[in-house]
Amino acid sequence: MLSPVPLPPYGSAPSQQNHAPPRNTVSARASRPSHRLISGARALLVLGLATGVVALAGCSTSGGEIPGLQPPRAPQTASAGSVTASPTPVSSPSEPASTAGSSTGRTPTRPNKSLAKNSIYDVDLGGTQVSCKVKVRSPKPPLKDANLGSYGKKLVGCLVKAFAEPLAAQGIALTTPKIKAYRSTIKTPCGRFAQRGAPAYYCSATRTIYWPVRGDDGSEAYTYARLGYVGLVAHEFGHHLQATSGMLRQYGQRSYRTKSRSERYLLSRRLELQAQCFEGIFLAAAARSMTLSSDDRYQLRIWHAYTGDEDPPTSRKPDHGSSAAQIRWLNRGLDSADFGRCNTWTAKRKSVK
Repeated sequence: MLSPVPLPPYGSAPSQQNHAPPRNTVSARASRPSHRLISGARALLVLGLATGVVALAGCSTSGGEIPGLQPPRAPQTASAGSVTASPTPVSSPSEPASTAGSSTGRTPTRPNKSLAKNSIYDVDLGGTQVSCKVKVRSPKPPLKDANLGSYGKKLVGCLVKAFAEPLAAQGIALTTPKIKAYRSTIKTPCGRFAQRGAPAYYCSATRTIYWPVRGDDGSEAYTYARLGYVGLVAHEFGHHLQATSGMLRQYGQRSYRTKSRSERYLLSRRLELQAQCFEGIFLAAAARSMTLSSDDRYQLRIWHAYTGDEDPPTSRKPDHGSSAAQIRWLNRGLDSADFGRCNTWTAKRKSVK
């Protein structure tokens, strides 16, 4: 889930979308993966399988908020006789300041940071496998609170290993986000986060994934899918990829300029479903070392059947996409491992509903 930062004139407190999913019994082959891995929020993002809103990642936003971004600066009036400066958007710290060199030693052309034609879409990891030396958690019991942060850091290391070199070849310098597991509440530049509301949050202002330690303790938490922890971190890392490639800033500017609430929800769905697709790409690249099976895919599919915007509670906002859309975009990444297949910004409205 992308952590929201209220922006005038639309700012408001993050919506609480946490809720208990339907008490459905799943096949004995899958261990109750009905909790929303991204309970109620989309980690700026999240794997999006949460109990509240997203697909394995958990980010919640309220109408008009731009996750992890500051509003454009107000015009600054210079001294008498000088020219008045134009408003300048505040860039995200997650965006690299310079162009990285490729693995061949040559400096690639300046990367395209737009939403529709971003250079990240030129990265295709089809057939590529990365070895992640991280033990995949069994569905239960949940990790001890003291171990949550260190485990998340190991997963982030795998994600950086999978994506850093291919992105560098396109001029995108991938940084390593921090993982902060916290108790009670925590105050960040992106807002104050509690233990309820989302299983994780990504804040681009600090390049940090904030992880509430109680998020995995519930009877139907994301731990009920074998790849629950992996999916949660991968979805949030998907938001980090959006920030690193420049898309998050473009999204923020577009969302800030949009006066229509329905259009802002549409932009949010495109953002979240893309993070879902990026999550799928990592699962594809790490499939061999994590022994991803048909059972794992089944658990993720069943899980997402309860994380859509159409599900309870009634306070849920249409900002993460339906269960069908979440599953579809996750599978697009999983089946292709091609970032070009994750372009939600040019997709038709009906595919991001």
